[in-house]
Order: sequence, then C-alpha cells, then structure tokens
Amino acid sequence: MKEFKVNMTKRVSELASNPIRTKNHVIMLLLEAIPLLTYGEIEERTDANQIILRIDKMKRLFFVLDEKIFSFNFPFSVEIVTEQSNPIIYDSITNLEISGINLAILKSAFEEIFFEKESQGVLDLETELLHIMDSFEMKPNKDQIWEILKKLLVFESGYLRYDYDEIHENGKLHPLNHLDINYSSDSTFKIGISNKISSDTFIDILDINTNCYFLSK
Repeated sequence: MKEFKVNMTKRVSELASNPIRTKNHVIMLLLEAIPLLTYGEIEERTDANQIILRIDKMKRLFFVLDEKIFSFNFPFSVEIVTEQSNPIIYDSITNLEISGINLAILKSAFEEIFFEKESQGVLDLETELLHIMDSFEMKPNKDQIWEILKKLLVFESGYLRYDYDEIHENGKLHPLNHLDINYSSDSTFKIGISNKISSDTFIDILDINTNCYFLSK
C-alpha cells in the first residue's frame, strides 16, 4: 500500500467545499488534484484541507475537510520513483503522463466543452477538442487525448461522502453524522451513523483489505 498526502490550495479547497452534483464536478476536482500530487509537498500527518491518494487493491482520492470527507475512484495509474517523493501519474492505455501540456488540455476540454454542455454529438466534441489543442503551442497526440477524455467520461466514480452537518440536521431523516452514497439527486441516499468519524475510519470503510463494517438498526 502507498499513500500520498498533500495540502489543498485555496482554489481546490473552495471547489471541494461546494456540493458535487454531476460527474463533471468529480472530473474537475480530479484534474485539479493531480498537479498537487505530482508537484506539491508530500505531508506525513493527516490534517483538514488535505488530499490523500491511496494506492493498493483500490485506487482512491480522499478529500479531507473540516466537516466532511469524500472519496472517489482514481482512474489513472501511478509510478513510484525511489528517488522522489511525488508519484508519476499516467494513463495505462495510452501510456500518456497526466502532467504539463496534457493536463492543461484535459482541463481546458472539460472547462470549455463538457462542464456547461451536457449533450453534444461526438463529431462536435472532436472539433472543439481540435480547436482547444490549436490554442496551445505544443500539441500532443489528439487520439491519445481523446482516449483519455472518453475514459474520464465513463469511469465509475464510486462516490462516497461523510458529513457532519449541523445546519441541516433533522433527527433521523437527516442525521448529524451520516454517509451520502452517490452524488446526483436522482440516486443519492443517506446512512446515519452514531458518532463523528475520522479520516482514518472513513478510509478504512472503503479499504477492501480490512474487515467490513456492519449496519445495525
């Protein structure tokens, strides 16, 4: 098992504090987290306003905030280099490293094409991607970028969130401490829990190598 912890920037902390309602929100947070993991200072202690990348049988990103912790699947591969603290993050299908110009184009694509436009034809998307790539001096392989975009659009996020929610607490209907499974209003539901939990406990709930937690009514 390998774990990387980095502090959030103000921008990422603000993004992570906002409600996640769509897959595009998940993808934008993922793309904002990657440069912090590859270039930021790796921390030893777990504190609030941190991102944790945990690599084992599961690959997950965890966002630790003061009153909530949430996690989703990490769809890329990680290479660990002995001489450096930070991981190298790449796509295993195209073997393309997710950094520099590649990351910049991916972020631009989701900000300009996908974030506000939920339904477009594939040909329109490809045309807009070419337009975005033309705005960069260095141009990576379009087909490789397109493969990664498709991967991000279809990967299973496996979203789970823990909330300590004093503002909306409403007895057993909306418990003070609860887990939110899924993010969209059509599919999300809550499971109340008795006590406040730490980030370590939240990670342990999702760790397939440790004993399962049980529901009791």
